[in-house]
Amino acid sequence: MEKIEKELNLKTVFIILCICFISPSIVYLISGKKIFDLISTFTFFYTYPTGKLTPAKLLGTIFFVGIFLGIAFVYFKILKNHKTIFKKKEDIAKFVLIVSIIFFIMLPLTSTDVFYYIGTGWSEAHYGINPYYTTVSEVLQQNEEAKTDEILLKMQNTWSDQTIVYGPIWPFICKILSGLSMGNLTLALFIYKLFNLILHLVNTYLVHKITKGKNIFTLMYALNPLLLFDGITNVHNEMLVIFFILTALYFFIRKKNIFLTVIFFALATAVKYFAILLIPFIILYHYRKEKPLKKIAYSALWALLFIVVLVGCYLLYMRDAEVLKGIMTQQGKFSNSIFIYLAIRNIDLALTVSRGFMLAFVIIYIANIVKLIFTKQNYSFQEYIRKYNWLLALFIFATITNFQSWYTLWLLPTIFWQSSKNIKRILNLTIIVEVSNVVFFLLYERFTYCQLYVALVIILYLLSIELEKINENRRLVLEK
Repeated sequence: MEKIEKELNLKTVFIILCICFISPSIVYLISGKKIFDLISTFTFFYTYPTGKLTPAKLLGTIFFVGIFLGIAFVYFKILKNHKTIFKKKEDIAKFVLIVSIIFFIMLPLTSTDVFYYIGTGWSEAHYGINPYYTTVSEVLQQNEEAKTDEILLKMQNTWSDQTIVYGPIWPFICKILSGLSMGNLTLALFIYKLFNLILHLVNTYLVHKITKGKNIFTLMYALNPLLLFDGITNVHNEMLVIFFILTALYFFIRKKNIFLTVIFFALATAVKYFAILLIPFIILYHYRKEKPLKKIAYSALWALLFIVVLVGCYLLYMRDAEVLKGIMTQQGKFSNSIFIYLAIRNIDLALTVSRGFMLAFVIIYIANIVKLIFTKQNYSFQEYIRKYNWLLALFIFATITNFQSWYTLWLLPTIFWQSSKNIKRILNLTIIVEVSNVVFFLLYERFTYCQLYVALVIILYLLSIELEKINENRRLVLEK
């Protein structure tokens, strides 16, 4: 009985920690401060960042890291004891809803991207511009009304000189969401947050269906601290990509509908291009028993549908090839990646090296696809997904020049088919990247501190593997 009560209390502790995590946001909101004055650089605990390490910054950072690690610790405990803690699926649904609403209340804390979304969406909805060809700065310069528009003014220091860098589905969604705000910044923020909250709940349901109702996977996804924080609190558009990928997997696994599967993968790619990496593995698995020539023929057929849907999405905005510039723009930025050490010293050399890494990745990727086409082995779906996942991990950490902590979420839609060891390592990584990310806000977000972020991620990840080995050896000794 004592053990059961202790495990049930994990839910209470998790809720309390989440409430502590959002306490600065609640204080900010009830104090009457405006969203316009909100500085999403981990500073509304105290004062505007000065670039110097102050006691207030140190305390704020300790608070953030301590609470986040506390939430992560209880998260892993809940996963370990989920059979005792949750007797009914309804209990899981209620708990996930409560936790998600708490993170919905929390204000964007370590990212300003949502204001970029709001601003570009409003510039299209209200001022009728094409966000692929006109920046918010240009709208502010050319339109008298825009000069007093709080949504656009809020975006002035948030990529206001940057045209949209995402696929066409995202600006289309932003146009709708920002349009609903009627120009009110606070309302716009919570409309976007509500959109991501709904996506999170729907995605959790899709995970539940895809994994055939396994509670461990539902909880693993729904309560992941990085997903809750960067998906619902910081309102990143990874949530929409994950939705399309999970929907595609749902139609493939549960409905055996390859037509809708391809369409939803195309829609995912029309938000962020990395989603294209998964579709060949799905197609080739579907036709795994066919001969190589038939595999190629069927793949070409579905590739045609994929291209038609993707091009159809781009036609919403396309005037010329300029609409594709955003993809290259992202790859030309250097931040938080392994290339940052070179970029600080020689940007041209960094570009050359990163392109070399990208070429190497393309060769490795194509080689794996060709192998699957001509292989005579009847690999399982799990084996196909595992091949994709390691290639995606290679793509994220060895080719992207502008790596952000929330990009780690790309690994989550297919985590359920990994080995237990790799599942644990991916989950550890989702915690490590966010903890490492606070170096920006402790020392102020400057280009040179990217090096420290990368170093912290690598060191903490290697340390987590060593601790994993120590625990495994200890377990084996106890069993003997």
